[in-house]
Amino acid sequence: MPTTHAAQILWVAIIAAGLFGLLKGGPAERIGAGATLLISIAFVIVNELVAETGRPVPHLVLDGLLALVFLALAVRYASLWIGAVMLLQGVQFSLHAYFFVTKLTPGVTYAIVNNLVTWGTLLGIVLGTLAYRRHASAASAGKPITPAI
Repeated sequence: MPTTHAAQILWVAIIAAGLFGLLKGGPAERIGAGATLLISIAFVIVNELVAETGRPVPHLVLDGLLALVFLALAVRYASLWIGAVMLLQGVQFSLHAYFFVTKLTPGVTYAIVNNLVTWGTLLGIVLGTLAYRRHASAASAGKPITPAI
């Protein structure tokens, strides 16, 4: 489990954004938030059960799965937030692939990029959920609907 304050704050944000997307979002936001929560939990499980030398492949697979989920969402729903998060997940997958192929030990650069991508993904889920709620409330009030993010 996360032991630093920064990691604990990130976990609170992952859970908060995930629950917000699951409870208040539309179909795309729910799928994206649910997948992000599940993959994040899977990362913790892998980190607890697998030796450090055996983690790169499961990490790569998990990142690939999350990237594929957002790719499918981008194809299906074609919204700005999903496209941005899909690109961020591509960066995340590339980061893990680069460190896997070069056999480099993750350091500060890895941690910074990894955390920025995670924060960007969470921001995308929250903004997408807020846009969905704005869109849904305008539709129910009979107001003209502006495109959602």
